[in-house]
Amino acid sequence: MAFSATARPSALAEMNVTPLVDVMLVLLIIFMVTAPLLSRPLDLALPQSTPPIDQAKPLILSLEVSEDGSLKLDDRPLSAADLRGRLDDALRSDPKAVLTLRASPDADYQQVVTALAQVRASGIQQVSWRER
Repeated sequence: MAFSATARPSALAEMNVTPLVDVMLVLLIIFMVTAPLLSRPLDLALPQSTPPIDQAKPLILSLEVSEDGSLKLDDRPLSAADLRGRLDDALRSDPKAVLTLRASPDADYQQVVTALAQVRASGIQQVSWRER
């Protein structure tokens, strides 16, 4: 029996690539089978675009409360009782009316709050404040 006690380390260091090739072939087959399934068209109901609507500028109202409590709507004096009727008329002519409120720094706070309450009761949604 002739056994050699010395074994060459280089002969044992080789990598077996057969399992690696087998795994890669299986993955290739899986991707080849699933790729056509992923490219099917999707049935979607997408919203359609509409032509732009003429966006007319909204009616801009200017309400001024002076220091003596008098009111002016678009530079026309009016009483607190007439304010609601004028705002309702303006809102009927343009539902998207915008009101700009200007109050004098010395105006009575209660007059300003009363005017704002009338604006809110008339249904005007957009109100802006401008310093005088």
